[in-house]
Amino acid sequence: MRRAWTAALIVVALAGVAAGCGGSSNEQTDPTAAWASGFCSAVTTWTDDLQSITQQFTDTSNLSQDGLASAAEDARTSTDQLVSSLKDLGAPDTDSGQEVKSALDTLSTTLDAETAQIQETAQGVTGITDLPSAITKISTSLSALGTAFSDTLQTIDAADTKGELQTALEDSPDCADITS
Repeated sequence: MRRAWTAALIVVALAGVAAGCGGSSNEQTDPTAAWASGFCSAVTTWTDDLQSITQQFTDTSNLSQDGLASAAEDARTSTDQLVSSLKDLGAPDTDSGQEVKSALDTLSTTLDAETAQIQETAQGVTGITDLPSAITKISTSLSALGTAFSDTLQTIDAADTKGELQTALEDSPDCADITS
């Protein structure tokens, strides 16, 4: 079950699966459930945003210098919001809480660096001939984002030896589509 949960969250990070909305009254009184709900909501918003941004370029005729710069700015804004939300969550109220917080802090640093690289690359495009190289560099940064997110989820999963977070994530309506 633990591997299924990890695999499901990795799929979310890489494919942008949307999670459902809502919450239960139990989450109001259980700090671990509230943390899980906040985590899933933040991740879902971010993956939805990134999916929307990338869908702009399904038609390659939409590729342009301005479009790439706008998409990079949108990705940066969304990632900044995710990082802020993760920092606001703090450590979950579990035995592994500090290890989870440390993993999320490391992820936040990586997300900041990679989205800054994406934005810098997009801003460096001076004409249509620069687009192929920029897209390659941006793809590398996006891959690094996915890898960092996946590694973080594996760290969180390994730290959750008592299954406290796993249970909270599985029980949270905000995580329903992620963990199913």
